[in-house]
Amino acid sequence: MREGIWTWEKCKDKIASLRGRLGFDDSAILKFLKLALSLEDGRIYDEIRDKPFPEVKPSVYCILSGYAESKPAPNERKLVPFSRLPGGECYSSAFIKRAIQPIEKTFGLNAQLLWDAARLLDGERLDYGDCSVKVRALPLVPIVIILWGATSEFPASANMLFDSSASNYLSTEQLAMLGELTSARLIHAHEVLAQGLVKLPSTLLRAT
Repeated sequence: MREGIWTWEKCKDKIASLRGRLGFDDSAILKFLKLALSLEDGRIYDEIRDKPFPEVKPSVYCILSGYAESKPAPNERKLVPFSRLPGGECYSSAFIKRAIQPIEKTFGLNAQLLWDAARLLDGERLDYGDCSVKVRALPLVPIVIILWGATSEFPASANMLFDSSASNYLSTEQLAMLGELTSARLIHAHEVLAQGLVKLPSTLLRAT
């Protein structure tokens, strides 16, 4: 990605137009994936790790700029793998490496940990594989992650699925970035849980 294109000065008007639109609250702070973006200056704060997260700015600005240009579309309730998105085969190998393999590596030995991490992102539990979750990566763009844990015979295997309406909101390249960001946020959530830096609220614990 050419980071010089995705600066706050160049993207702020489009991103600011998301206030109160496309599922975002009418607020001076846009929140998704437990990231908080200030519409005043473009700063991004990581609510999970409780610290600024400037490294993610170019990706987030690119994703939100694309999202801002879309219009609401019905959720089609048809899940498709990344490779089935328009042109997805061209990015498929990189997507597997950057978005799916980290999930397998981090959660493959204990699939329950994926659900614990997803709950910090306000995820929903599903019934596929050994563990599956739905995370609203953007307010109108849910992503489903399915994990089959490692066994004595087979390594862990995962997949990431999009609603077929996702291409209405972002280009395939931007959806690849969003999938990679979602994967990273699940791993960040896992890390803070493993370190005891945050705890799941008791209401979530009762939901298991």
